[in-house]
Amino acid sequence: MTTIVTPNPLRILRRAAMATVAAGMALVSAACSSMNFGEIVAPTPPAIGLYELRIYTAAPGKAEALDARFRNHTIGLFKKHGMTPIGFWHVATPEGQPKDDRLFYVMGYKDRAARDASWGAFAQDPEWQTVYRDSQKDGSLTTQGGIQNIFLNSTDYSPKLNTTSSATPRLWELRTYTATPGNLENVHNRFRNHTIGIFSRLGMTNFQYWRPVADQPAMTDKMVYMMAYPTSAARTTMWQAFSKDAEWIKVRTESEKDGPLLATPGGVVSVLLTPTDYSPLK
Repeated sequence: MTTIVTPNPLRILRRAAMATVAAGMALVSAACSSMNFGEIVAPTPPAIGLYELRIYTAAPGKAEALDARFRNHTIGLFKKHGMTPIGFWHVATPEGQPKDDRLFYVMGYKDRAARDASWGAFAQDPEWQTVYRDSQKDGSLTTQGGIQNIFLNSTDYSPKLNTTSSATPRLWELRTYTATPGNLENVHNRFRNHTIGIFSRLGMTNFQYWRPVADQPAMTDKMVYMMAYPTSAARTTMWQAFSKDAEWIKVRTESEKDGPLLATPGGVVSVLLTPTDYSPLK
């Protein structure tokens, strides 16, 4: 006799439900894997197409108050309005020399339109207006005409922006070169093809290389760049090694066979800088 087994409808439904749940869990697992759930993913930094170097000269006795305003208020408001504060520096005044009360800082924006819109919103922000009014009640924190700014674009050979800070604050250097007539591109070619590689080989940190935006007449025939060094002593040793480097001597000789690429005097202006305690970059 043949026994006919009748399927249990409840069992069939239960198996189907379990299969559906398993398939769903597999899909969720795959999705989580592709989205890197469980991993700490660093936020993507905003795209920066325009840099702005700003230089403030503190009024006598106001340097600490200027720092406090940036530390406690201004940087947070910059971020609130979509700007990217990159680094803030004091001038490294040589021992025995009068203190240089200039504050240098670099900002990043998507483009000029975004920059202007952000600064417009910042100026109208009620919090900023209160902070500014309170901080200025005993006099301006900067000298008359003590705010300068330069708009900059990265060169094609500039390293990718790296805002990773050092555990120990580094010594920074802002260098501005003025080319002799017709030689600005030759200066850039020398950096692109040779100089930054030699700097790197000698242990210097190439931070950013910039071209001033074209609508700034005072910056015609200039290039601007920033370097970092572990210490002041290391900087001295590295530049001494650079000046004696056989590759550099050969490159300089060949590139200047028709005359110097940099103006004399004043073709190289260097400012040594130390990061403030509130600088994002150190």
